[in-house]
Amino acid sequence: MEVDHTYLSTHFGQLSDEELLAQFGSGNLTDAAKIIAANEIRNRGLQIPVEQPQLPETFDYAGDYEVVARFPNVMNAHVVRSFLESAGVPAVMADTNVVQTYSLVASALGGVRILVQSDYVAKAREIINAFNNGEFALRDADDEPI
Repeated sequence: MEVDHTYLSTHFGQLSDEELLAQFGSGNLTDAAKIIAANEIRNRGLQIPVEQPQLPETFDYAGDYEVVARFPNVMNAHVVRSFLESAGVPAVMADTNVVQTYSLVASALGGVRILVQSDYVAKAREIINAFNNGEFALRDADDEPI
């Protein structure tokens, strides 16, 4: 069913103020319907409700972010961040764009930083040490006994 401007204007015009505001704030309207509803709200002299950002119902604060590793190469940082995430440690990278764009100042910045929340620092360092010690290295076909 295709809904046009006239239909939406009529629909929103027939609603009570409370119903109109409830539908506007429901998050179920298309962009076009939202514009038409907003016009109806303004025409009635009502205040358009400001959408409040919704946080997840449960929000576990795991501490401030701390640097757990630095890499001069963006690709190596991506690999280690991927290992951390696959082990259940949420990680973010910082300064990747600057290091890629201005490679001459990468060493002055200290390279690409990998950051994790403080609750995950110990686990992240353990994973990074295992990575650096080659514990995740894949064996070559030549390394396997015949």
